[in-house]
Amino acid sequence: MSHTSRMYTRLGAVALLFALTACSTPAPPPVPAPAPKLRDLATVDACTLLAEPDFATPFTKAPEPLNEPLSCRWTIEAQSVWMSIENESLEQAKLRVRDGSELTVESRKAWWGVTNDRSSVPQTSLGVVVTELAADRVLVMTAERTPPRYDIGMVARTRSVAVVQRLFS
Repeated sequence: MSHTSRMYTRLGAVALLFALTACSTPAPPPVPAPAPKLRDLATVDACTLLAEPDFATPFTKAPEPLNEPLSCRWTIEAQSVWMSIENESLEQAKLRVRDGSELTVESRKAWWGVTNDRSSVPQTSLGVVVTELAADRVLVMTAERTPPRYDIGMVARTRSVAVVQRLFS
C-alpha cells in the first residue's frame, strides 16, 4: 500500500470517528442525590445522639434526659453540653442567641454566639448554636464552661455537627 493510500485510509477513519461522535446523543445530566431526610423524631432518644467518643474527656456523669422531650445534658469535668429539639423556626430561635452570627452546620442554616458571664461566681462562658432541621424544627446546642478557658463556641459547633449527622443518617 502506498503512502497516499495509507493517508486516505487514516483520513477516512478520522472522518468516520468524527461522524460517529457527532451523531451520538449526549449523556443525560447526573441525577442529583436525594436530600437526606430527618429521622422520625418520635423514635429518637436524645441522650444517644452524643456519646463519650464525641468528647475529649470521659463523662463525669451519665447523660441525663431533661424535662422537655427530645432534650439531654452531658457533663464532662467543668463543662456541660445540653441540647434540645424545638418546634420553632430558625428566625424565632435566633432570639436565644444575643449578638449572634450566621453559620452553616452540615449544609443547614444556623445561628450561633458566645456569652461570657464575668459577673457569675465562678465565671462561665456559654456557646449556643441553633441549627435549622426543618422549617418548623431547630436543634439548640448549648455548651457551658466554668471557668471560661477556651472556645466554648467550638464545643457547641462540633457537637451540633455530630448530632445533625446522626439525625439525618
